Amino acid sequence: MHFPKKYYIIGGIILACSLIVIPLIVIPLSGVLNQKQSTTNKQKQQKQQEITGLAPHNPIAIDLQIPQQGATPKADNNQENAKSTGASTPPASQYPQMYLTAASGATQYYVSPSGSDSNSGSQASPFATIQKAAQVVKPGSLVHVLPGVYTQIITINTSGTANARITFLSDTKWAAQIKTTGSKVPWTTDADYIDIIGFDITSDGARDGLVNYGSYTRTLANHIHDIPGICDTTGGSGMTDNGYTSHDNDIIGNVVNNIGSSYPELCQYVHAIYHSNARGHILNNIAFDNAGVGINLWHAATDTVVANNLVFNNKQHGISIGTNTDNTNGNDGDNFVVANNIIIYNALYGVRERIGVGSHDQFTNNIVYGNGKAAFGDENGNWPSASGSKDTNTITTDVRFKMYKADGTGDYHLQVGSPAINGGTTLGAPSYDYDGTPRQGGIDIGPFQP
Repeated sequence: MHFPKKYYIIGGIILACSLIVIPLIVIPLSGVLNQKQSTTNKQKQQKQQEITGLAPHNPIAIDLQIPQQGATPKADNNQENAKSTGASTPPASQYPQMYLTAASGATQYYVSPSGSDSNSGSQASPFATIQKAAQVVKPGSLVHVLPGVYTQIITINTSGTANARITFLSDTKWAAQIKTTGSKVPWTTDADYIDIIGFDITSDGARDGLVNYGSYTRTLANHIHDIPGICDTTGGSGMTDNGYTSHDNDIIGNVVNNIGSSYPELCQYVHAIYHSNARGHILNNIAFDNAGVGINLWHAATDTVVANNLVFNNKQHGISIGTNTDNTNGNDGDNFVVANNIIIYNALYGVRERIGVGSHDQFTNNIVYGNGKAAFGDENGNWPSASGSKDTNTITTDVRFKMYKADGTGDYHLQVGSPAINGGTTLGAPSYDYDGTPRQGGIDIGPFQP
């Protein structure tokens, strides 16, 4: 495995920067609810359906298609902004996909370090700052950000809609580099229906790299790293879904490392990925070498899927879930699914289930070994005995990766003969693995099928 600079690799498809596709990722909600629930729990299932808008056994589809760069320019109120055609032919693929294309006539803007904020924002006359583009976008807009270094703070205040999302896209993966100085957060989203794709984000003094207060946002394929953080009760993170009344946010395909870079030892308040609102998906991320937890669900988190992630060498826990009093409905968080992850070599617990959680959490098909204290632990450092344990099909011994490397650049596929091959269950397992390979036949433990 490597981290490509020129192409996006999302869900197993390698695509040039002009077209980014996240293929259909199907997560059966049968893994969210305990399949052994009695009929007395039907009312709770019905309530969950009202909250999520999905029946307990229906799939969730996460998908995205960005229109091709370089669409024929078309005048818009005497400006030079390029327009998408709204029609795009999906590439051939061996497995089914769904697509969400930009609305017909959606405005495209361009940003380049060589541009000017007095320009029109067209491809021929780009803006100089992402913030300028953020001030003029409207539902359906697509902002192309060209390679270069951008030092300005970014705040997104304009929302898209369910049918016309606003997208900020680094046209070459990680080549649009957000590098800020001082304590302000480099990127803040305070709007709904926003996609942030492919940026490299770092800072020399911020608590957080990217903070989202909106709902229905998608943070995709970014590299967030070397954020100093501040080790106090306010804490910090590489990326945070904040806002305890926000909901339905997805964090997919990101690499987050060296968060809390100013703290060589553990800091329990500075984490890599922090999700603190209801529902959402945390999928296909790599989180390593961070001061606190690799993936932390807390405050108002509930009904969230954490799957296909690689989480290792963090100074606290690998994955931690729990709910504080900030939960908007006053109830415990519940229905967490932690499935098919690699969670190894973290300083304390591999997985920690904290206070404020219900009885329907599922931990399945995870590779959890080499962690400092134990594979699993609750708030008191205990975990149920094997007969009553919540985790199923967990493997806690060396699974024989093809090439483990501590910097995220290894090959974490399984060698032939690994005890994790065919050792999993369909319960909670995403239908596609980290590479986008369909999970068919025998289910392997961890993020990768052979």
